[in-house]
Amino acid sequence: MLAVSCAFPNDLDYPTVVGKIVAFEVEDAKEVTINASAREVTIVLEEWADKSHVKVNACELSEGATCPEIGEYLDLTSPIKLVLHTYQDYEWTVLATQTIERYVHCTGEVQEARFNLETRSVYVYLPDTQPLSKVTFESMKLEPEGSRIVSTTGYESDLQHLTFTTRAVSLPMTLDCVTERSFFVEWRGEVIEWHLKALQLKVSTAVSEVEPHCYSARVRGVFASDGTNVAIEYKKADDATWLQAPDATVAGVGITAHLTGLTPGTAYECRVRDGEEVSAPMPFETATPVQPDNLSFDAWHANGKVWNPWNEGGVQVWDSANKATASFTGSATTPDEAFVAVSGPGKKACRMESSYAVVKFAAGSVFTGQFVKLQGMGAELAWGIPFTGKPVSLKGYAAYTSTPVTDADPAYASLLGQPDTGHILIALTDWPDQFHVVSSTATYVDFDKDPAVIAYGRYNLSASTDGYVPFDLPLEYRSDRTPKYLVIVASSSSLGDYFTGGRGSTLWVDEFELVYD
Repeated sequence: MLAVSCAFPNDLDYPTVVGKIVAFEVEDAKEVTINASAREVTIVLEEWADKSHVKVNACELSEGATCPEIGEYLDLTSPIKLVLHTYQDYEWTVLATQTIERYVHCTGEVQEARFNLETRSVYVYLPDTQPLSKVTFESMKLEPEGSRIVSTTGYESDLQHLTFTTRAVSLPMTLDCVTERSFFVEWRGEVIEWHLKALQLKVSTAVSEVEPHCYSARVRGVFASDGTNVAIEYKKADDATWLQAPDATVAGVGITAHLTGLTPGTAYECRVRDGEEVSAPMPFETATPVQPDNLSFDAWHANGKVWNPWNEGGVQVWDSANKATASFTGSATTPDEAFVAVSGPGKKACRMESSYAVVKFAAGSVFTGQFVKLQGMGAELAWGIPFTGKPVSLKGYAAYTSTPVTDADPAYASLLGQPDTGHILIALTDWPDQFHVVSSTATYVDFDKDPAVIAYGRYNLSASTDGYVPFDLPLEYRSDRTPKYLVIVASSSSLGDYFTGGRGSTLWVDEFELVYD
């Protein structure tokens, strides 16, 4: 009987139901990232948040999963383990990171202050010509936003007596820092003591940093004198004559100048002159203003019903998300020879029209990157082309016809009947690879919170235009890192990713150009 029974399947085997955290929201979070493959939730908290008492606003689990360990509050001072129960148990990790901005700025400082968080010590660096008995503090932040520096204690000398003194802090203020001082900070009802030590460094005249662009460069240097006869000089590497930078700014022992009118892709040198003394020259090279192919939208070729914005066999920069429905409804993104911003032989513009495509609303769009495949009720797109330049803006021409919103995702139902809006956006990123946008799973770039976004700009068209209008869309830089990808997107319905917009809304774009300084 035992032998026979083993030949039959176990009717009591439980199905495999994977337990997942689908959404997680906590109070005072800058960013929440869910990594399903690693079973990990990473939370970036605002600097004023209390890591030991983080309020959970919402936690959505996959169907059939439970987790009684998730209460109203979590202590995230260290990573915590959560077990999700289905027919099996799945362990997830929730961890939080928090960055607190701290700074101390003194008049004449040689370099930025250094902090030791374990001992709550801070070191400020001044030139050896600066007397430590009179250090002027301009600004200071030692604890999270909302904290208050209330007092400072330390020994002060009148050349005859050394007195231990307590002073209320009101910046800017000048203090005796020959010996170590303490600063007391109020935060959440607690008084926190920080120790500050001022150190002197010998300063040599030198160029400390050069930030070259295409037509300009920012130069920073230091000098050892009183600054009455100091300047920044520059020249092309092959020239013999040095030019003095106009309008240089001197602060403490530092000098800064903005060099303009430079030649792109050219080798230069710069140096600091301090009276008769000159520093060693620092070489630098200006960048070349790169323009990706077909920013004019003049190159197109047809593949069946699909229009592609590049010449057949040529370099592909642009693509469209509308390939998924083109075989049924034709291309929503097409070349337009009759309505262009700049006339001339072979000139074309890019025309994008929103429509109801088979079973879903679809916005006309164009983007830098590639259409990957149809996925579910949407499309998978690879956003971005390789790019390392640092433009300051994107300029071009746009024309827009807005219609009332006819289709809306339930989350945007309140927009029905309201005027549709189009948009153009540009971003520089250093993603490790192209970002894969998947509309069917709502996988989109969060341009406000994605730490890989180096610079970003967006131009909204909220009403119909009278023909083409020029635009110059500035890029707002968040970091000086070198980009890896350039993303430009234009869409006839700005909420088209969420299947929301007005049928018939149409956006034309033409003659794009990246602007460099």
